[in-house]
Amino acid sequence: MTQLDSSLWRNLHQQLGELANQLAQGDALDPQQQTSLLQARSQQWAKPPTESESQSLSVLAFTLGIKTYGVELACVDTVRPIKHMTELPGTPPYVRGIISLNGRMISVLDLRVLLNLPHQGLADRNHVVVMRGEEMEFGLLADRILGVSNLPYSQIQTEQAGLSGLQRNLIMGISNQQWTILDGPQMLTEPALCVDDID
Repeated sequence: MTQLDSSLWRNLHQQLGELANQLAQGDALDPQQQTSLLQARSQQWAKPPTESESQSLSVLAFTLGIKTYGVELACVDTVRPIKHMTELPGTPPYVRGIISLNGRMISVLDLRVLLNLPHQGLADRNHVVVMRGEEMEFGLLADRILGVSNLPYSQIQTEQAGLSGLQRNLIMGISNQQWTILDGPQMLTEPALCVDDID
């Protein structure tokens, strides 16, 4: 085993350990949903992609209102039920509030405001999909977590008429199932989504 292989396995074991701790604390999704997410991520990290996998996108699917969204699984750090969210005065309208996650303050964004969709109140089952990259970290409001799917790139329509500005930056395309596929890597580097001074 090479030094690189050892480093990858150590990183994998560390992340699996963190997820196991979250499950043990009872602060994560129900066991079936968490197991599904954990297995999908473990399989993705543990083996090199085949030709067919390299031509598909692994997404975490979730609903918000009547819309279904997918975001690249590699950009998802964790999924949590919203137990308590604090509103933050003076932030942009798309920031619903902040939550505490393992000692970190995470801003929670509302896609309905970002994408100019009809606004609805919070449901009892609301979750937050925490996305994390090198430059920023934030949560996306979600009503229901559907699970993980592999979508062939050929089934994602990337030519979107009528999109402009921030919408064009945030949306990769529309899948055959009419899911809105978000551009996770772009979102995690999008200056417009950076919320300062929440620590």
